[in-house]
Amino acid sequence: MKEPRVSYIVCSIPRSGSTLLCELLGRTGLAGAPDEFFSPYTMRVMMERWGVETLAEYVQELFARELSPNGVFGAKAHWTQYESAFGRTDPGELLPHVRFVCITRRDRLRQAVSWARAQQTGKFHAQDPARAEAAKFDADHIAQMLKRIEREEQRWESTFARLANAPHRVVYEDLIAAQDETVREVLALLAVEAPADLHIPPPRLERQADALSNEWVERYLAGTTTSPGHAPGGA
Repeated sequence: MKEPRVSYIVCSIPRSGSTLLCELLGRTGLAGAPDEFFSPYTMRVMMERWGVETLAEYVQELFARELSPNGVFGAKAHWTQYESAFGRTDPGELLPHVRFVCITRRDRLRQAVSWARAQQTGKFHAQDPARAEAAKFDADHIAQMLKRIEREEQRWESTFARLANAPHRVVYEDLIAAQDETVREVLALLAVEAPADLHIPPPRLERQADALSNEWVERYLAGTTTSPGHAPGGA
């Protein structure tokens, strides 16, 4: 039975840059293959395929398939996925020597705009097919996303404090500016010695922000001057 030498969870909220971070980590070949293994849909499909019934059995199957050769297991979880899979239990009971990597976005308003657009179109990644109807600016929808971002960030922080497991923090804007350095810092957290000449291939993930995103940000900020219920950049 395979057991990881170290494991980690990239703790995230949608549109925080977690997909980019996980792609970069996976492409090193040194940090497992972090993905949304604990989403309810993925768990349901894979548990049925593998013929397992419990979370512990499912995790053992993941270890058998998703460890990198150096014994590292990685996963990514948005707050709702983590809560659904683990509740208030300690994931360290199933994931040996688990570390948390918390990725957030400094510009919450742009995160909320991105999330609102993705929800309307169904297009969470550049390669995803979009629904026929075009996204429409909705200040209330963006405000709801801002509140949800703040609420779920607080729940992550409460979890880290309750488990006394301080996370390694990554900020999306800093990741964009220094991808190799950010990845090396995560590898160091995992006690993985990266070779000096480690080359991380450019990500396949395409950035989705565009002129429409900028327009929505400007319209939302303009609306807050007359609508005090919408706080720019936060809930």
